[in-house]
Amino acid sequence: MMKWIRMLMWLPLWLAMSLVGCGGGGGDDDEGTTGPTITTQPASQTVTEGATATFSVVASGQGTLTYQWRRGGTAVSGATSSSYTTAATAASDHGASFTVVVTDSNGSTTSSAATLSVTALPRGTLTGTVTATDGSALAGATVTAGSASGTTGTDGSYSFAVVATDRVMVSFSATGHTAMHRAAAVTASASTTLNAQLLSVATSQSLNVASGGTVSDPGSTAQVDLPAGGLVREDGGAVASSVTVQLTPIDPAVDVSRMPGDYTTMVSGSAAPIESFGAIAVDIRDSSGARYNLASGQTSTIRIPLSTRTPSGSIPGTIPLFYFNESTGRWVQEGTATLQGTAPNQYYEGTVTHFSYWNADQVVETVYLNGCVQDASGQPVADAFVSTDGINYTGTSSTRSGTDGTFRVAVKSQSQLAITALSGNRLTNTLSVTSGSTDSTLESCLVLSDAAASLNIRLTWGQLPADVDSHVFLPSGNHIYYSAKGSLLSPTFAYLDVDDTDGYGPEVVTVSKLMVGTYRYFLRNYRGTFNPGMTASPVRVELNLGNSQRVFAPGTGEGTGNYYWHAFDLVVASDCTVTVQPAGTWSASQPAQPANASTVTYCSAP
Repeated sequence: MMKWIRMLMWLPLWLAMSLVGCGGGGGDDDEGTTGPTITTQPASQTVTEGATATFSVVASGQGTLTYQWRRGGTAVSGATSSSYTTAATAASDHGASFTVVVTDSNGSTTSSAATLSVTALPRGTLTGTVTATDGSALAGATVTAGSASGTTGTDGSYSFAVVATDRVMVSFSATGHTAMHRAAAVTASASTTLNAQLLSVATSQSLNVASGGTVSDPGSTAQVDLPAGGLVREDGGAVASSVTVQLTPIDPAVDVSRMPGDYTTMVSGSAAPIESFGAIAVDIRDSSGARYNLASGQTSTIRIPLSTRTPSGSIPGTIPLFYFNESTGRWVQEGTATLQGTAPNQYYEGTVTHFSYWNADQVVETVYLNGCVQDASGQPVADAFVSTDGINYTGTSSTRSGTDGTFRVAVKSQSQLAITALSGNRLTNTLSVTSGSTDSTLESCLVLSDAAASLNIRLTWGQLPADVDSHVFLPSGNHIYYSAKGSLLSPTFAYLDVDDTDGYGPEVVTVSKLMVGTYRYFLRNYRGTFNPGMTASPVRVELNLGNSQRVFAPGTGEGTGNYYWHAFDLVVASDCTVTVQPAGTWSASQPAQPANASTVTYCSAP
């Protein structure tokens, strides 16, 4: 009896000990049977947009520990160590939750969640239009600026928010066209206009990778030789048997905006202006869309058609080659090319080790133009975008005005150029300037229009016809042209800023205050020559109205007796709404004045 009593007395103690042993929280012999122990949990992080965030964990367990970080429950590829650093954060990453699963030989343990907080950077709006060279709107074009992007509508326009910065690279692409890259300065809580004109791909040819071959543009001297077996996929993937080579010559003498970037290269750590003598774009892809380039150690011979506004005696026989860096938006010197062929079919030929945009360039000797931007009442305009456009050379440069409205911009020395400024969606007049061998100051300020209801019309063309003239009929009945240039600061509030008489242009008409009624814009082939005429020259008319841009180019029907081309009419309503009515008609005599009311009134924007 006593024996059974003693057994019953020990039973509670034995059960308690057994339960402790089964609980997994006891001695060293059983440590980790339910997975590692996390001694330091991941901590929540707060970073500024664009920065990275690092999450860490400290754990102990049996044997070798392994880690797998998760975002919102989904495994992050490659995040398999005790700490994880994100990629550069975006505003959309705000609120993301991160955990880590730690595993040892006995099992797995999931950490507590850490939250990522991202402080968004200030933003501005990037807006504009994307057109083809014939002026038609490119719907469905993709516009990308940093991590932000947008798509153009049926009218070619786009608008989306972008992180405010002094320089962001903006890329434009559309099927059948050569991509364009532009640099933009985006101001917080403001709108920045950036328009783009995309060149149609000149020639597209299928090529066997193993055999290589030569791709030539039938319409120019542009050419690229591809070595046999000399191509690789840029992403390192398997090489296809055939690829499509797209080759497009770029003629910046007709329009400097056809060139990607902003005509700058880096010299001793500073941006320096360059002058272009022609360029080509080469893009190689397989049927999957993968991009190709030359393999290491391979070379290719390219030909760049000569394109310049420089007098023939000043064209260099040997010139540096530059390629375009799409990330930085700068031109980078690499190699040289020599002038070959016979005018008018001359070209620069050189050897390259990779494909991109290739440009026959030279760094120009520069001087500085000092000037100022002010509004119609004489007050300084800060942060206006000031740009120049070479008249007797192919190049451009830009800067921004300071808080006192003054600016300083580098230009080619001893050259002719046009200079203008843009603030928001308001334009200034355009000045024609001749630079000297030393720095100089403009005689007058660039004057900003007194209202957003303003516009300018920019005409460019080729070397021939030598003189193409802009003409504008105003609702008041006034006729603005080379013999009656008008005035920006008093009625007519329209002025022919720049008049060119020996090829290329630009000719610029600025309207600082809009009248109610119909404006009629047309061109005259003043020299009356048709080899080539205005269509083949080619003529290009750019209408800048607020933050939108329309481009017009003459089509068929010119003949040899039609000296006038009626491009478009602008119908202005009392609330400053402007309706563009394309015309595109040819005539042997000057178009008629549009019918307008006898009383002149100016529109008033709501």
